[in-house]
Amino acid sequence: MKNKALFIFTLLIMVQLSACMDARSLCTPGMITYRDRTNPFPSISEKQLNPQQVEIKRKMMDFDHVVSGQLCNNHLEGLVYVGCDIEIYAWEGKSNFLDDCNFNVEPDAIIYVAAHNNSAYYKGCNSCHKTED
Repeated sequence: MKNKALFIFTLLIMVQLSACMDARSLCTPGMITYRDRTNPFPSISEKQLNPQQVEIKRKMMDFDHVVSGQLCNNHLEGLVYVGCDIEIYAWEGKSNFLDDCNFNVEPDAIIYVAAHNNSAYYKGCNSCHKTED
């Protein structure tokens, strides 16, 4: 019983440590555009839904919104897919490309990210891509 508990604890630690690590990307070099912070993104004042189907692991899924273009100043809700044809702020060191963005994710949103091998994220993007205040 003690070994089983230790095994489960080890698995939980491994999952937590890998949460912010890059998974194999489906995006090839040049697909993602990087913007200098001296050239700010325009604000987005309304929710922009863009429902589409996307193939995830050989299965077609219906998404409420597919993000292309700027990934900053967005409000994401529902089932969201972030493709490779995005534009984000360039960074050095930690991938904090959401700094200086008005970026909101609803608590119940599920976000699939092409740059992370179509992995699903259930707690938004800020913990890995925004510097804590």
